Amino acid sequence: MSALDAVPAPPPPPTVDSSSSGDDDGAASSISNEGIKTKRESQILHELDNLLAKLDKETKMKLGVENMLEVYLQDKKRTKDLESQLEAYNAAIDDTIQRIDHMRMNAGAATAEVNQRLKERNYTGNTLFITPSSSNSRSRTKPRSNSSPNIKEKQKTSQENTTFPDDDAWPIGRRLHHLTAQLRIDEWEANNCTNGGKQTADAQLIKESKLNKLETLLRILKNTTDIDTHYPKESIVTCLRQCIASPSREVRVMSMRALRHLVEGPEDVKLMVKLQIYVFIIRALSRDSSNHEPEREQALKLVRSFIEYEGLPYINQGLVRAVVSIAEQTDCRLRNVSLETLAELAILDIGLTVRSGGVRVLMQALLDGQLNMTEVLVNALVYILDMPDRRCYLRPGVELEMMIAPFTATGKGPNNEERLKNSARVVTLLLKTWAGAFLMCANNMRAARSVVQSLRIPIPETQKIVLDMFFNVFRVNLPKEYQNFLSGRQHAVHLAPASTETDKTASAAVAAAMGGRSQRSILTGGNDVVKGLWLAGDPYALETPPIDKTAANNAERLNMLDHHLCILLIIFIDADILMALVDMVKSDDLYISRKATLLIGEILQLSTRLLPIMMGIQVQSLPKLFALASNFEDEQVRHNATAALAHIDRLTRARTRLLASTQASVVNSSHSQGSKDLTSDVTRSQEKVHEVKRKIGYAIDDVHFRQLLMDSQVLNTKDYTKWSWDCISELLQGPLLNPRRLEEAMRGKKFIKRLLGFYRPFAHKFSDITCTKTTIARYLKTGCVLIKTLLSNPDGVRYLGENKLLIQMAEALGELDPLREGGNNEIEPIFSKERMENTLSCGYFTLLGVLSKYKEGVRLLEKFKIFSLFYQLSELRNRDDLKIAIITNMDYTLDGHPRVLLSKIMTSGYNPIRLFATQYLGVIMRRSEYEWNGWAIRLLVTQLYDTHLDVCQMAVNLLDEACEKQANLELLVKYRPSLGHLGEIGNPLLLRFLSTSTGFRYLYALGYVQKEMDDWFEYRNQQYVTQLELSLARALVNTPDKKTRNPFEERVDSERNYENLQPGDGLTPPHFYGELTKTEEGCNLLREKGHFQYFAKYIRSCALENLDAEVFQQLKAVLWAVGNIGSTRNGLPFLEEEDIVKDIVWIAEHSEVLSLKGSCYYVLGLIAKTQQGVEILSELNWDGVVSPNGEPEGLVVPQNLDLFLAIPNWKYTPSLSDPPLLPKHITEDPIAADILKNIGDMSNHILANEASKNLAKLRQRHPDYFRKVDLFYCVCQLLGSYHFRAPVRKYILDIFDMRFTPSLLLELDAVAHHPSSPRASSTEDQQQRSTSPLPHTPDCIENNDDRPPQPQLLLSEKSDGPFKEERVVVETLVPKCKKIGFHVRE
Repeated sequence: MSALDAVPAPPPPPTVDSSSSGDDDGAASSISNEGIKTKRESQILHELDNLLAKLDKETKMKLGVENMLEVYLQDKKRTKDLESQLEAYNAAIDDTIQRIDHMRMNAGAATAEVNQRLKERNYTGNTLFITPSSSNSRSRTKPRSNSSPNIKEKQKTSQENTTFPDDDAWPIGRRLHHLTAQLRIDEWEANNCTNGGKQTADAQLIKESKLNKLETLLRILKNTTDIDTHYPKESIVTCLRQCIASPSREVRVMSMRALRHLVEGPEDVKLMVKLQIYVFIIRALSRDSSNHEPEREQALKLVRSFIEYEGLPYINQGLVRAVVSIAEQTDCRLRNVSLETLAELAILDIGLTVRSGGVRVLMQALLDGQLNMTEVLVNALVYILDMPDRRCYLRPGVELEMMIAPFTATGKGPNNEERLKNSARVVTLLLKTWAGAFLMCANNMRAARSVVQSLRIPIPETQKIVLDMFFNVFRVNLPKEYQNFLSGRQHAVHLAPASTETDKTASAAVAAAMGGRSQRSILTGGNDVVKGLWLAGDPYALETPPIDKTAANNAERLNMLDHHLCILLIIFIDADILMALVDMVKSDDLYISRKATLLIGEILQLSTRLLPIMMGIQVQSLPKLFALASNFEDEQVRHNATAALAHIDRLTRARTRLLASTQASVVNSSHSQGSKDLTSDVTRSQEKVHEVKRKIGYAIDDVHFRQLLMDSQVLNTKDYTKWSWDCISELLQGPLLNPRRLEEAMRGKKFIKRLLGFYRPFAHKFSDITCTKTTIARYLKTGCVLIKTLLSNPDGVRYLGENKLLIQMAEALGELDPLREGGNNEIEPIFSKERMENTLSCGYFTLLGVLSKYKEGVRLLEKFKIFSLFYQLSELRNRDDLKIAIITNMDYTLDGHPRVLLSKIMTSGYNPIRLFATQYLGVIMRRSEYEWNGWAIRLLVTQLYDTHLDVCQMAVNLLDEACEKQANLELLVKYRPSLGHLGEIGNPLLLRFLSTSTGFRYLYALGYVQKEMDDWFEYRNQQYVTQLELSLARALVNTPDKKTRNPFEERVDSERNYENLQPGDGLTPPHFYGELTKTEEGCNLLREKGHFQYFAKYIRSCALENLDAEVFQQLKAVLWAVGNIGSTRNGLPFLEEEDIVKDIVWIAEHSEVLSLKGSCYYVLGLIAKTQQGVEILSELNWDGVVSPNGEPEGLVVPQNLDLFLAIPNWKYTPSLSDPPLLPKHITEDPIAADILKNIGDMSNHILANEASKNLAKLRQRHPDYFRKVDLFYCVCQLLGSYHFRAPVRKYILDIFDMRFTPSLLLELDAVAHHPSSPRASSTEDQQQRSTSPLPHTPDCIENNDDRPPQPQLLLSEKSDGPFKEERVVVETLVPKCKKIGFHVRE
C-alpha cells in the first residue's frame, strides 16, 4: 500500500454543461466518419491552444498583482483593490484549469495529441489535488491516492514546477491548516520500503510535496505577522518538528528556516524548547560539515534567533555546548559565527556560558588570532570584566595572564611570532578600554610589568613586535621618513607639517561629489591633480604651515583621548618602561636601538604635555641614559646613548618650533576676525619674496634682460616644447615685474604675444596637452604667473584686454550653449567632457580664477561676458563637472559675481551638486578665516531650508564649525534662523545659541529652552552618554594612520546610519547643561528648576550601593551633566554649593565598576577646565595639568595612584556544569548503563579510543538499544552536561539509528516531560554534591569536565505528564570533582 493511501479519495470530476455533452454525443455518433473525426480533433486542439494561452495570460496577470501587493503593503486602500483583483484572477485561473482538465479527460481518440500538446507547453495542471469542500473547485490539498504507474510518473515529473493558483484565495488559517496536514505525513514509513537502497516513488513524491509545502509556508511566514491569530503556533511547530526529523536533508534545511521565521518572542522559544526542538538542533550542529553545511548553518541561525528574540532563559547547556563544539574547530566555516554567538551569550548570561565551557573557547580564539574576530571577542571580555557580578566568573590573575603569556615565552615555537602578534593586538585593544587598563594594574601591576619586561628579552622579533605595540598604544604618529632614521641612512627625523586640512577636505569633497570616475581628472577626485590646480594659482601655497584649529576652536571641549593616554602613560612609566627602553638603546641592533630612541622621545613629549609639572620633571631626568652616555668603558654603548640624547634634544627643539609657529598662527587667527588690514605671516612672507624679486628686476641691466629673453627660446621658435619654461617663469616673477621691462616685452618684442598665443584655446597647443602633474607644474602654473604679472601693471591689463585670449575663452565657453546656432557639430568643443578629463582644457578655469582675484581681472571678465556664460553653464543639467570647475577655481574675496554664482549653484541643480557646493563653502570659510564671513553665513542659512536633508545636515555642520568664532555666532543669532523643521539635525546649532545671552533670549521666546531642558532631564542625558561612549570607543580603536570600524558596528543595516559614518574624534559633544550655564540667564533658569540639586542627591544615593547596569548608566548620565555644568565659570558655584566634587572623587577611587571609574575621571577633567576647579581638586589630592602660561588644560592626575588604579582581587565564583537527570530504569539496565559509561569515556581523549570500540561492539550485539528514544534522550543530556569535541559528538549521535516517526516523537515528549521533582533535583542533589566524599579520578584532567563519572541513583516522584499513574525514577549524575582554577578535590 502506498504511503498516500491514507488520504481520502478525490471527488468526481466537475460536471459538464449540456452543450458540451451534446458535442461529445455528436462526436461519438460520427466516429465512424474519418473526416469528421479529424475535424473534431483539430477543434479540440485549437480550443486547447486558446485555453492554454488564456491560462498563461491570467497567470502572468496574477503574478503582477502579487508583486503590486508586496509593493503597496502599507497602502490599505490600494491593497484592498489588489486583493479583489487577485481573487478574480484566481477564480478565472481555476475555471480555465478545470476546462483544460475536463478536455484532457474527455479527449477520446485525441488523448495522445492533447497530452503531447500539454507537454510541449509545460502544462502541469492541478489534477492530482482536490478541494476538501467542493467538487467544482480545485485547490492544493492532499494528493489523491492512485496506484496507476502513469499517474505516479506524472506526479514525479510535475511536482517541482507545480503551481497552485487558488491557494492565495484561501484565508491564512485555512491555508496553514492545509499545509500542516500535508507536512505531518510520515516519511519514514515510505522510506522503509527501499528498493536496492534507493527511495521508492512514494518517498520521493512525499519529499517533493513537502518541499513545495515548506516553500509556501515560508512565504506565508515572511509576509504575515501574528501567525498565532490565524492558526495555533503549536500545531505549526509540531508538524515542523516532524519535518526536521526527516531523512531528507533538503526538508530538514527548509524546516529549520521555517522555525526561524516562526520565532517572534520568548514565548515562541519556550514552546520550541518544550517540544524538544533543541534535541534536533544539537543533532544538526553535530553533522558532517562537508555534506550538511546548509543544515548546520540554518540550525545556528535558529539558535541566534532564540537569542535575538529574548529567549535566553529557555536556552539550555546542550545548545550552548553544541555551539562551543563548532567554535573549537579551527577549520570550520561557521567558526566565526559561533564565536560571535558565544560572545553575545557571554554578554547576556555569563553564568550559562561558563557552565557550558564557552569562555575557555573565547580565550583560546583570542590567542589564536581568529580572523576579524579579535575586536568582537575583546569587547565581550571587557564587558564581562567591567561589573563585579560578572567578572567573578573569571579567575583573577589567570584569564588576563593567558593573554600576555606569549610576551614572556622565551622558546621559539613554530607559531611563536604569530601568537605574539595576536597577543599584542589583544593587549592593545584591552589598553584602549578602562577595564583593560585597570586590570593591567592589578596585583601590583604584574601584567603591565610583564609586558614591559618582555622588551628586555634578547629576541629581536619579540622586541620589534612589543615596540610596535607601544607606538600604537601611545598613538604615536611617526614622521614619514622615520624608516631612513631607523635603518641608519639618516641621523635624525624631521618634523614636516602634513597637508592642510583644507586641502584634504576640498579634495575629498570633489571626490564625493563626482563619485570617483577618473583619477587623472581634475573634476573627479584625482587628489594630486586637483591639488596641483588649486596650488597653481599660488606658488607659495605649499610653504604655508598648517594651522592647528583644535586648540583654538575646541578649547571648551574635553579631549578624552588625552585623558586615557595620560593614565596609560602613568601606568607604564610606573612599570619602568623608560628603563627598559634605555637598556634597548645599548643594543647592537641599530634598528632596535633607534626605534627605542624614538619611543623615548615620544614618551618624554607626552609626559611634558599630559602630566603635571612635578611628575613630568621626574620623567624627564633619565639618569640611567645620562650615565650610559658618560660611560667610557664601552664605546658602542656610549655612542648609542649620546646619539639617543642628541636625537631627543633635536626632537624637542623641532616640536617646540612647530608648536610656537602653530600657536602664533592661532593667535593671529583669533585677533584678526573681521579685519582686512591685518595680514598673516604667510601673506607677509609672500610680499617679502615679491619685493625681493621686484628689486632684482629693477636692478637688471638691458644686456642681461635681452639675454634672458633669448635663453627662453620664445623669440627663436614657436615650438613650445623647445622653450625654457624655467627661464620663462624666472622672467615673469622677476624682471617683468618692472613696468619698463614689461612694456618692452609686450611692444618691442613678441615674448608676451607668443606666450598668450600659446594659451589661446583655438591654437590647440595648451588646450591639447595631456593633463598630468608635470604639465600642470610646467604650463598651468606658468600661465597663472603670466596672468598675475600682466594684472599687476595697467599696461599689462590693457594688453590682456586687447589680446584674443579672453575672446577665444568666451567663444569656447559659448560652444556649450545648447541653443547656439551655426556651430560645427563635427568639431569637439574645447570644454567637452573627454577633454576636461584628459587635457589641460580644465586649466582655463584656473586661469579665469586668477583673474577673479583682482578688480582689474573682474572688469575683464565682465567685459567679455564670461560671467554671463558661467550663469548659462550653471543651468546645464548634464555638466556637473563644469559647475565644480567653476566653484573650485573662482575667488570669493571680492563681493561680486563669483559669490552670486556660488549662491545660484547652491540653490539650483541636482542634489549632489548642491551638496558639493555647500560643502565647498566650508572650504572657502576655512581658507578665509582672517576675513569677515558674513556672506558665507547668509548662504549657509539659506541652505538650512533645502529640500534635501543631506544638504541641511551639511549646512548645520558648517555653521556649527563657524560658530566657534564668537563674531559668527552673534551674526547667526542676529539672522534668527528657524531650525524647527530639521528636528534632531538642528540640535547642535541650537545648543550653540544657548552660549550667548542674545541666543538664549531668542530660544527662550520660542519655547525651545523649556522643552529641551525637560527632554534632557528625562532621557536626553542618557542618549548623550551613549553617543559619547560610542564616539570614544571608535576614536580609541582608530590608530592615527588607519581608520577602522568595529565589527559590531559593521552589521548596521542602513548605510546612512549616523553612528556608522562618524569616525569619532575623542572630543566631548556639546551638552545642554554646559551650554546653558555659560550665561547668567541660563544659570538662573537651572537654579529655578532645581535640576542640579536632584543630580547631587542622585550621585550621593547611588555612590554607596552596588546597583544594576541600568542604574549605573543613569548615574553616568547624571555625572556627565554635573561635569559639564562644572566646566564653566558660571556653573562651578553649583558644585561648590552642594559640595559634590568629593563624592565624585570617592566614586572614582572606590567604585568596583571599572567603566564608572573612567567616567568619573573624565568628569573630574571637565571640572579641571577652570582655575577654580583645579584648586578644588587640589584640596582633594588630585593635581590639575596647566599650560606654561598657567591656563588649565582640563587634565587631572591623582596624587595617590594606587588608590585610583589598583583594583582588589575579587572572589572567584566557580560555575559547574549542571548534571544530567536520567530515568532510573535506564541506569538499572546493565546494557544501557554500559552504553552511557562508554559514551562518558568518549569525553576523555585517553579513554576515547577504547570506548569507541566498546560502543561498536555493543551496537553490533544490541542494535535495538541504539533505537531507543529514552536512551537517545539520555545521551543528549550527557552531551549537554559534559565537554565532547565535535568529531566525538558526531560519532556518538551517528551511532544511534533514530527514525523519529510520529509515535517516537510522542515517546520523546513523554520522556522529556517527566523530570525529577524540584526537591529531588535541587535539595538532594546539592546535599550529595556538598557532603558525599567523592574520590579523585584521572578522568577530570581537562577544564570544565571531560568525562562524566559513574552515575549515582537518585529516586524521585514524577511531577506531571500524561500518565499520572506511572512512577518514574530518575537519577542525577554528580561530578566527582569541581574545577576551581586548579583541580580541587572535595
